[in-house]
Amino acid sequence: MNTRCLLAAIVAMLAPATSACAQSGPAEEVVWMEPASEQARTLRPTAPADDARPSDEVEARLLAAHNRERAQANARPLIWSDTLEAEARDWAVELIDSDRFAHDPRPHGHGENLWMGWGERVFTPEDMVGDWIEERRDYRPGVFPNVSRTGDWVAVGHYTQLIWRDTTHVGCAVASRGDRSILACRYSPPGNIDGQRP
Repeated sequence: MNTRCLLAAIVAMLAPATSACAQSGPAEEVVWMEPASEQARTLRPTAPADDARPSDEVEARLLAAHNRERAQANARPLIWSDTLEAEARDWAVELIDSDRFAHDPRPHGHGENLWMGWGERVFTPEDMVGDWIEERRDYRPGVFPNVSRTGDWVAVGHYTQLIWRDTTHVGCAVASRGDRSILACRYSPPGNIDGQRP
């Protein structure tokens, strides 16, 4: 059976709660999302991201998927950053190697979206980013964190980071092992900031 799961993995600096998602089956198949540390959620100034071009087709498609949705939301297109891509790759590989799914606890100062899929299905870059975009159905314009029709910003946190108007750069990487894949994206400047509008 093909199975996939999108965990409610939100910007590492701001996500206060643990999220979980389970595929159908025995309890031992539950995958838990580890919460970000208080230190990781503290906003820290960082150097501006570098301007680069995606180095392969997957990166180009991830960037294009982000920018198509940003255009729909009247947000400026994002610019690819090799520095953010390297950070995202290091974290995605660490998660695959350690069999974990959690935000980076280190205070890196960037926004972070995470996605996980597993099963025999091949996930495209558009599928991965598309899962974040699906959160649009619960999004309502407003001042963060009052941006969700559900009353819980976590329901739209990937989406708001993706369309955040002050974010200018993104870098993403996919790590895979067996039938499991993780996409990590880093954003600069970060989104999901209390008191600001997406």
